[in-house]
Amino acid sequence: MGYIIGIDHGNKAIKSIVNQYNSGFTVSNTMPITKERLLVFEGKYYSISGERFPVMVDKTVNDNFFILSLPAIAEVLEKKYQGVKKGEIILACGLPIMYYGKQKDKFREYFIRDDVSFTFGGKQYGVSIKDAYVYPQGYAAIMPHFTHYKDVSRLNVVDIGGYTIDVFTVEKGLLNIKSCISLTTGIVTLLNSIKQEILSLGIEIHEEQIEDTILGENISFFQNENIKALIEDKTQIYVEELLDRLKEYGFEMKINPTIFVGGGSLLLQKHIENSPKIGYVEVLDSFANVKGFELLAKQAISRDR
Repeated sequence: MGYIIGIDHGNKAIKSIVNQYNSGFTVSNTMPITKERLLVFEGKYYSISGERFPVMVDKTVNDNFFILSLPAIAEVLEKKYQGVKKGEIILACGLPIMYYGKQKDKFREYFIRDDVSFTFGGKQYGVSIKDAYVYPQGYAAIMPHFTHYKDVSRLNVVDIGGYTIDVFTVEKGLLNIKSCISLTTGIVTLLNSIKQEILSLGIEIHEEQIEDTILGENISFFQNENIKALIEDKTQIYVEELLDRLKEYGFEMKINPTIFVGGGSLLLQKHIENSPKIGYVEVLDSFANVKGFELLAKQAISRDR
């Protein structure tokens, strides 16, 4: 059996069990000034974790997400598998529910490659990706918590990603297929709307500054503290409109427990928990999908033995 490595390929961030970074890189044919988070692959230099790429619905149309997977593989081999540099890899990954049925086979085949050599962090790696198990995002995230919620009559699950928001119910441990919906109003739409509104004031702001403000971190905008209020107002409206929309789709959140998953949920946690439109809520950590991918892959491999 190869080394099982879970990777969550988000449009906003790449996550493994040991780290996360923006879904973007800067590529060059010559050695860049800094070697920090530098990937060398097939003769090119990739500075990882710059500005994220624009949203991609089909992540297999180019090699970007394959290349973005390599630092995650290196970091997991280094930190989880005690510095392994060579070996066979089994990837465990996922897709939004909206695209799962149509894209899962293509997504699996995209990653399977032999003899992949690369350097990351100054260390040389040589791996063969022998298989890739693909699971529905959100559903995978709750698998490590299955025992806790298996007897709940109706559990809402909301996975807020960069591009999509996947929502479904689990009823006494069973996924209700008919309840599954995906909305293309993930956290990137909120960030973009805030950027555009602030840009209309003649001010350019970066996503990281918006996120830090939403999280309540102590940052300042010189002579423009009202920007904080604008960001807070837009975020509050986004959360309330999302909950209203989910109510319209039949997701009752006042009397049924709701699990929120994904980086977007963590960013909005304060606003979600303070909303009067929702009763019991649990927000899982940002690695919940990755943990679920790995758990399901281990179970599948054990069954196949």
